[in-house]
Amino acid sequence: MRAVTSLLALSMFVAAPFAASAETLSFTLENKTPNMVVQVHVSPADGGRSIELLRKKGLYGGKSRQLTIDDGTDACVYRIRIVFEDDSFYDLRDKVDFCETGSYTIED
Repeated sequence: MRAVTSLLALSMFVAAPFAASAETLSFTLENKTPNMVVQVHVSPADGGRSIELLRKKGLYGGKSRQLTIDDGTDACVYRIRIVFEDDSFYDLRDKVDFCETGSYTIED
């Protein structure tokens, strides 16, 4: 019984650093355009699945909102696609390091 308990404790200790490596990143998105943003998609710059951050809550022009990236990875650098109410979109050509910045502004 003692060996099983020790093995279980050891496996929890070994697995803990891997579980703790996933990072949750928060940033403020500021919309300085006259158009409403309806979707904000981010994906890790080195590949990975895209997630949508607004969750069906638009962001009106002149407003800002705190968003959280919780995709289960330890990525810092992301690509961004912003979709506006009129179905136009903005793809950020540069990558954003959300470990280094706490905000992102969309401007006309």
